[in-house]
Amino acid sequence: MIRFFLSAVTLLVLSPGAHPQQEIRFGVLGLFHPHELALHQDGRDVLSIKGGTSAFIINGEPGHHHLLFHAEGDHVIAAGISASQWTATARDASPVPFQLAVPNRIHRTYCGRLTITTDRGELIAVISMDRETAVASIIAAEMPSDAPIEALKAQAVATRSFLASGPRHREYDFCDTTHCQFLRSPPAADSSAARAVRATRDMMLTYRDKPVAAMYSSRCGGQTHSLSDIGLDPGDAYPYYSVTCAYCRAHPLPWQSRIDSTHAAPTAGSETQRIVAARQWGWSAVPGNDFAIVRENDTWLITGRSAGHGVGMCQAGAIGLARAGSDFRAILAH
Repeated sequence: MIRFFLSAVTLLVLSPGAHPQQEIRFGVLGLFHPHELALHQDGRDVLSIKGGTSAFIINGEPGHHHLLFHAEGDHVIAAGISASQWTATARDASPVPFQLAVPNRIHRTYCGRLTITTDRGELIAVISMDRETAVASIIAAEMPSDAPIEALKAQAVATRSFLASGPRHREYDFCDTTHCQFLRSPPAADSSAARAVRATRDMMLTYRDKPVAAMYSSRCGGQTHSLSDIGLDPGDAYPYYSVTCAYCRAHPLPWQSRIDSTHAAPTAGSETQRIVAARQWGWSAVPGNDFAIVRENDTWLITGRSAGHGVGMCQAGAIGLARAGSDFRAILAH
């Protein structure tokens, strides 16, 4: 076990075998409130599907190309058979690659063990995957594919730390939205994201000997925030610090939006209020915490320069530091 001190936090490198590989349970596609889900092969791997005493396979042969699930009360129906829960794995019950779709809306590729249940008429899809697969899938969703490898390594450490800090949901550990971690399909093994994960394997940030639920955002506008800056009480958690981001200062990304002035004006500097406003008017209305607002006739004119809450690692700033020659440890220390 090796420790590198980065200001108030520690970059902890666990010795092989010191920390068993963690399995993460992700709730996926819940943003679409699905009543139907379609399961397909991804490649040639055979899928073994079980529900109650019934079992099916998807192997690409006629009649075995896919399986459709739909909610009916507190049960899930597949091929006319009702069960409270369906699972999909490889034949030996190990993780398997597969495609899961909300018909006519979206489909994604995953690798893991799938469980489908229902809650109040909606299907709940949960995928159990190993931690490193989850980290790679999140990096591929969060960072540009052409980002420098050292920025991707910094993102990998931050993501792994968040996942190690503990679950945020009752039915599963994390969701696949920005509420938890933006999860998409796993990247190819030879991709930069996958290489960054392998290079930082078992590395995470700790504070007071506990993993940090590491925060990051897209663009900080030139200055990151502490938790108290955006109206949040850190309590005993890592408080974060406000630091200058040279990249965002040199490369601003200004935005502007308008909303109906019959509504109350959003308040800058409060992440809680920003989320409430974004859910009411759309995320493009208030994409970041740093903004000014003025009334013009029957609208509020909002102008800003950041994207996200601005706490922790600025992703654009991390890319800028990496391009200037900083390695991932220096990026995280900043």
